[in-house]
Amino acid sequence: MENTDKSSSSCDIETGLCTPNDLRNQEDSAVIPMAQIAKVKLIYYYDALCGWCYGFSSVLSKLRNTYGKNLEVEVISGGLFLGNRAGRVNTVAPHIKAGAYKSVEAKTGVKFGEGFLADVFGEGKMTLDSLPPSIALCIIKEERPEQELAFAELLLSAVYMDGMNPVEEEWYADYAEKIGFDKTEFKAKMQEDKYRVLAEKEFEKFRVSPFRGMPALVLEQGDQQNLLSNGYTSFEELEARLESHLVLDQK
Repeated sequence: MENTDKSSSSCDIETGLCTPNDLRNQEDSAVIPMAQIAKVKLIYYYDALCGWCYGFSSVLSKLRNTYGKNLEVEVISGGLFLGNRAGRVNTVAPHIKAGAYKSVEAKTGVKFGEGFLADVFGEGKMTLDSLPPSIALCIIKEERPEQELAFAELLLSAVYMDGMNPVEEEWYADYAEKIGFDKTEFKAKMQEDKYRVLAEKEFEKFRVSPFRGMPALVLEQGDQQNLLSNGYTSFEELEARLESHLVLDQK
């Protein structure tokens, strides 16, 4: 399949900026019938504070609906805003207020909520720190692995739709409750060191990966991994790339 969209957009791990990046061309292949497809595992490099990941959620939802139980997604938090990169939204991510969010809306169809925009264009109190949401996701991955993608997407909406401040940890229990987790139990787990360690291990996985930006999606087939996308990619383009790899695997 020849890639007709020569660039996509992602959130850069070193700068936090959202910029276009080139994608690899791939060969054409016929589509394999769904009935013949074995279980598909995708590794999704993401961050709860990645604006392009927020836009990418609808694409993953379509993939999930298309492949159903045949699709398994492992979410790995990349750590977009950590250490010196963490801070008040308009200090560490001034491109958002400058209008970068409009590019995400235009390309993906997603809308940023008034709760988020009111803070960006108001007092700018939101503090972008990837550690707390990554800790929260690690809890879900251990306790409710079947819901890790749903919770990862819920965290994106919590920030970019509702305007949740990522450093206010009490919010995470409220969102965990939405998927059936006990609030009191979740609050206690947020304080356990083991989940901080797990989150930091995920950041390291991204650091040693060949990717700089998120979202990135990798197809895992046995010991082999194939890059499907690095940056926002449409459902149609992503599905074609995935089907191409699945056809080649069947030969």
